[in-house]
Amino acid sequence: MINFELLRRNESSRRAFLATMAAAGLGMAASRLFAIPGNGSKPPVTEADTRVARPSDFTGIPGRNINEQVLNFALTLEILEADIYRQALNYASGLPLRRSLSSNPRAYARNVEAGKGLTSRAANVGFVYLRDFTYVEAAHRDFLIAAIQAGGGTPVTANPAGYKFPALPKARMSDILAAILPLEETGVRAYLGAVRSLVDPGLVQTAGTIYSTEARHSGVLQYILGRDPGPARLGGDRSVVPKPPAENTFEYYQEPQQVITAARAYFN
Repeated sequence: MINFELLRRNESSRRAFLATMAAAGLGMAASRLFAIPGNGSKPPVTEADTRVARPSDFTGIPGRNINEQVLNFALTLEILEADIYRQALNYASGLPLRRSLSSNPRAYARNVEAGKGLTSRAANVGFVYLRDFTYVEAAHRDFLIAAIQAGGGTPVTANPAGYKFPALPKARMSDILAAILPLEETGVRAYLGAVRSLVDPGLVQTAGTIYSTEARHSGVLQYILGRDPGPARLGGDRSVVPKPPAENTFEYYQEPQQVITAARAYFN
């Protein structure tokens, strides 16, 4: 049994304990154990500290354990994103929305006008990113399917009725990019909100690599559309940092059930 009082009093023992915890990836959590109330060392309580993630956060998401539930939660979102991006790319290329994704990215070319606020050059750049991001989202989807299967689990599948791309008044590049932006913002918040539920450090790192890619997508879309890349607080957002110096200093997250509700808006 660990004697925490002894560790608090003995600096060398405390240092050795923290080094061991850091090696296990638990350095921050361990350091909080030694915060003594009243001496100014206690870290501020954040929204993330006030509750712990539970399997019930992923109600309706299958999985034999919390790790598998989180992976299927992420896969649910990546299947949706991959399909909406596929439809957006077809839309911007003047192709039927239901057309399957070509194995050749060069099969696509912009076939819509630039739209409000976009120069022809900006529209072309936006199209290239749209095309590239479509294949990235498909790769995220396929990776998660393989990861779940490799662990002996059963991946979730696409909504049988498919997904609906937001209705647009006119086929313009600016409107197409603006239509997929909310889904990217949801993806960013989804990963940040769900990652604390993972108990496998390797999966945490993997989730971080996908999360950061989603954030890059969002920032690029915002920039092309002439908007602040953010992060900007949206309705329902939560913050890990209690009092950030500015709104765009730290990213925001949402609870899994909030994300699931937002995703269902795209279901047929």
